Amino acid sequence: MVGQSQPAMALAVVVAEGNHLVRRGLAASLADAGIAVLAEAAETDAALAAVARYQPDVLLADLELPGRGTGNVVAMARDRWPDLAIVALSPVASDEAVLLALALGASAQVPLTAPVEQVVAATRQAAASPGAFLAEDLAGSRRRASPGPGLTRREHEVLRLAAEGLTVREISERLFVAEATTRSHLAGIYRKLGATNRSQAVLRAERMGLLR
Repeated sequence: MVGQSQPAMALAVVVAEGNHLVRRGLAASLADAGIAVLAEAAETDAALAAVARYQPDVLLADLELPGRGTGNVVAMARDRWPDLAIVALSPVASDEAVLLALALGASAQVPLTAPVEQVVAATRQAAASPGAFLAEDLAGSRRRASPGPGLTRREHEVLRLAAEGLTVREISERLFVAEATTRSHLAGIYRKLGATNRSQAVLRAERMGLLR
């Protein structure tokens, strides 16, 4: 009817979680909160396919979602859909999970041990501000975590030198190690930051404040 307000569209999400019982419980809780669950996925490829097919407002994804490749589902989704809201889920609350989610480009991070209301609120806030980052005690996580999400001191040194633009040979010479050792450190950095190359690793390290 003309002049009558239209009902708001329900928020639509894809839920990607490897544990079947956890995934079903999370989907049911979101549905009870009035959020439309368009699809569920148990592994990375299925999650990305669901996002491509259904184009949800939000992807809720386990930071440790299984997959055939080495990429992290959060990082891969962010690279493919820059404007997608992504809520990164972790089994428990931890500084490492908060910082990893931030580095990978998530819009929010919530542990699965949090109350359902907190997960729902994070989902709604992520949808409203996909480019922001919401997590409990982010400042505290940054302060306590040193030097980064699982990075060793040596990896942190290599990361800083890589950010300065040094080549593998130059980094090796600076640190007095073999080039193979430097390459091994870089591989570890990429894995821990969910990156596939140096540029991604540096960008995500900058977002986490690791290069300050």
